[in-house]
Amino acid sequence: MAFLDCNGESEFPISKDKVFDAMCRAIPTIKGMKIDNADKLQGRIFVKAGVSVWSWGENISVQLIELSENKTKVQITSSPKTGILFGGAMDMGKNRQNIENILATTSKQLTNPQIQSDNTNTNQQPIISSTNNFQTTQISNSMEQNNTSNTWYEKTWLVILLCVIFFPVGLYALWKNSTISQGWKISITIFIGLAVIINLGKDDKKLGETASTITQKDSTSTTNSNLETTSQSETLKETPSSWSFSEDVDKMTSKKVSYASVTAKEELQFEFPYNGGSVATLTVRKKDGANNIYLQITKGQFNSTYDGGNIRIKFDQNPPKRYSFSPASDASTDIIFINSTKDIISKLKSTKTLIIEAEFYNEGNRQIEFDVAGFTWDK
Repeated sequence: MAFLDCNGESEFPISKDKVFDAMCRAIPTIKGMKIDNADKLQGRIFVKAGVSVWSWGENISVQLIELSENKTKVQITSSPKTGILFGGAMDMGKNRQNIENILATTSKQLTNPQIQSDNTNTNQQPIISSTNNFQTTQISNSMEQNNTSNTWYEKTWLVILLCVIFFPVGLYALWKNSTISQGWKISITIFIGLAVIINLGKDDKKLGETASTITQKDSTSTTNSNLETTSQSETLKETPSSWSFSEDVDKMTSKKVSYASVTAKEELQFEFPYNGGSVATLTVRKKDGANNIYLQITKGQFNSTYDGGNIRIKFDQNPPKRYSFSPASDASTDIIFINSTKDIISKLKSTKTLIIEAEFYNEGNRQIEFDVAGFTWDK
């Protein structure tokens, strides 16, 4: 393996012009290579190698140096088109192979009498050009091809970048590009298509799970409300309360789970796509011997980092206090778990009005007011 550019050189006991002509005939016969442009006077040839199993293609620079009338040095540099990106740093020997192929094929052109004879009889006239810069007819054709390669979709590195960051345009450029092989085009298209299908499936599954969770909680709350004891009903009659108390059983552990939930006084009004009113619910839960407090909305997203964030809570007329929160374990963005559970439960028992200020995605800070009078929790 080599790191980025690979250099090689060789000397031919032949004049510079003959070596140049031989290279112009030899390089197009190498699979995947084409001459991008060349200058016979300066002894320069620029070659492009297409995409292969081991790389995204290479740029190859050839420099011919006339050491004497019948002695020419050839210096070749092969480097990946993508630089160190997309695996370009490790070329699996592709750059070295490019140099060896060019030198070997050129040597055959110069040493094989039959090839030289055929080239003399059939190609000698087209090779010599009357243009001022002495370029061959083959090179002129390459220059015409180069004008086409200047279009944006012929730049392989740009095609790859677009496939990563904006695949609709990237796929269009991929199929317009003439240097990338058909096999690679089909493989990349299939890969991107599968990635899109998988992501769409995850979104649909998440929406389905969220809707199912809300429905189950509403159903559980309604069912368990009918199972409250007579003493709780009498207490509610004596002290009006917005709280809904319920119990459930964890099917995995067969342990009881207790809930106390209260709904916000007013709905949150968000912009599209969450418009239409979002209901906020504050819930105190005891599960597996531990208390949790979480805030959930039916539409919209809380703004949080991977480890949570902060909200402000005001108990009655007391100054607001900042509390930290943690995200849900399943990364749901419509629910947050408020820390400092013990402190909040203690204050809720003597509080009538609770205001929570939280930040929402694309909506800024919003204040949510709850009527929490009559809260009891001896769990």
